[in-house]
Amino acid sequence: MKEGSCPCGSLLRAARCCEADKAQWPGQEAAALLDDKAAEATKLFNAKDYDEAEALALKILDAVPNQRAALRVLFEVRKAQKRFNAADALGARLAGLPAEPAQRAQANGQYAQHLIAQGRHADALPFAAAALKAAPRAAQAHHVMGVVLTETGEVAAGERHYRRAQALLPREDGMVLGNLAWNLKLQGRLSEAEALYEKALALRPENMRGVGGQAQVLFTKGEHDRADRILDDALARWPEDRILRLLKVMADLALQRPRAALERLGPPEKQMPPELLARGRAFMQLEQPQDAVNAIAAARNIQRERTGLFYQPEALQARVARDKAYFTADRVRPLPKAGPGGFMPVFLLGFRRSGSALLEQLLAQIPGFAVGDELAPVADLAKAVPGLLGGGDYPDVLDEMLVGEGAYVPDRLREVYEAPRRRLGLMREGVRFITDRAASNVWHLGLIKLLYPEAPIIHVLRHPYDLVLSNIAQDRKLEGNAHAGLPGVARYFALQADMIKHYRGQLTLRYLPVRYEDLVADPDAVVRRVLEFVGSDASLPAALALNNQTVPEPWPAHFTVREAVHGRAAWRFKAYQAALPNLFSEVAPVLDPWVREFGYEEQGA
Repeated sequence: MKEGSCPCGSLLRAARCCEADKAQWPGQEAAALLDDKAAEATKLFNAKDYDEAEALALKILDAVPNQRAALRVLFEVRKAQKRFNAADALGARLAGLPAEPAQRAQANGQYAQHLIAQGRHADALPFAAAALKAAPRAAQAHHVMGVVLTETGEVAAGERHYRRAQALLPREDGMVLGNLAWNLKLQGRLSEAEALYEKALALRPENMRGVGGQAQVLFTKGEHDRADRILDDALARWPEDRILRLLKVMADLALQRPRAALERLGPPEKQMPPELLARGRAFMQLEQPQDAVNAIAAARNIQRERTGLFYQPEALQARVARDKAYFTADRVRPLPKAGPGGFMPVFLLGFRRSGSALLEQLLAQIPGFAVGDELAPVADLAKAVPGLLGGGDYPDVLDEMLVGEGAYVPDRLREVYEAPRRRLGLMREGVRFITDRAASNVWHLGLIKLLYPEAPIIHVLRHPYDLVLSNIAQDRKLEGNAHAGLPGVARYFALQADMIKHYRGQLTLRYLPVRYEDLVADPDAVVRRVLEFVGSDASLPAALALNNQTVPEPWPAHFTVREAVHGRAAWRFKAYQAALPNLFSEVAPVLDPWVREFGYEEQGA
């Protein structure tokens, strides 16, 4: 490494910086000798004299690389300069310095917040945890942990930390309450979230993100006019805020107002990838294939150029190979299975954008059904298995269930699976079936077989070309960065389809395939077939296809776009293929075998 090329951008000799031998660093007493100079650097930074602050901090660190205050100044300077890679290196080094608990909590908490600001919540987790362990009674530490857990999908745990943060504060805090409200929104507890947003925004009306969250809660509840008014008022207050504007655009698209969305987005030359993808979806609604593809391609090109986004299937392929090797008929058959549970889950498989959300919405209107969506997925249970069986690698550790007390592990796992559904009131009186739409279930049908051997598995199919077209237009991350482009989406789809085919060949599953195209053409007929398959004798409500029956909370996020069943998106790919004959040429070799496998070729599609 050359001088001045350290990741932290310090311009120090490598031996005095990121490559320094920490064992040779001066002790804290020696570092304290430069506290006055570090305080001077801090004053310079606070006065926004960044150049002088940086120069003084570098002098201090050249003498004492572990001088905490000087490191903090250089960290803040790099953030102010938007040199985030350098700030990362400095923040991590500062967080790792030995210190008293209060100092460790401050350094780790500040670095966690730096990562959160970049949307790197998973990276922030160990630092947020370190801050909390160092200061377990600090409200801010609990608040930061709540943010990290909520944004990494651990919403129930996030709720606990938000509530603990509020309990530790001397009075109610608008930011904490607003973040807790968002957490409850993610859990589908919309009425609670709405009430909390009212309180949070009364305390802190300038919380832009809270205003946006409140609008999303109301929109999901079907109060579209009120949500519109809130967003319009917010944009009048903060006209330059792009997130609020994008929320309004998403509302326009959900309500089939594509021209309003395009007008609001403005010139494409100034748009970021999420805005360009929304632009592409607006053109899709307007049935303008060329314009839609141009906008989507522009978004993905920017992502590739700026972030190096590309499909990385290696970890997925390794997991598939591992699970195929273990979950075979001979290996699974002798394993103990769980006994009867408190309800029967109905697992709704389907690649993203396949129509499984629509089927769940329709089933939610049927007596005896409750909506589980992606709550507490089976994938989380897979992570817990090694600990319950004394250690080892999943799935091979499942063999330990053949020995002694291991036979009771499936029942314990089932209890863990049912607990959050009981806590949220899904297991209410009269409910026999709870849908489970977790996308990760496709990888875990083997474990599902052990927990619920007789559970119905409904696989919602859609023409593979429509699936890749719809997914590439969404501002949603897929595993392995499959969303990077059409080839990645196609290969990811094929990997999932192949995993399901393996499980079907090796395990005796209660499996029913239904087609999205059939569902939108005759929803009553398809839902009746599903009810017969799962063992429900419930009658269909009148006007099921209107998809507007009152449904008890909690409501998952996809209820935001609950609308009458329509066929606008069925076979959409045909128009794109006609307008752009080469659009699917690169992915055809990957998808065409599955077109045949699912019987779409027989329809000349």
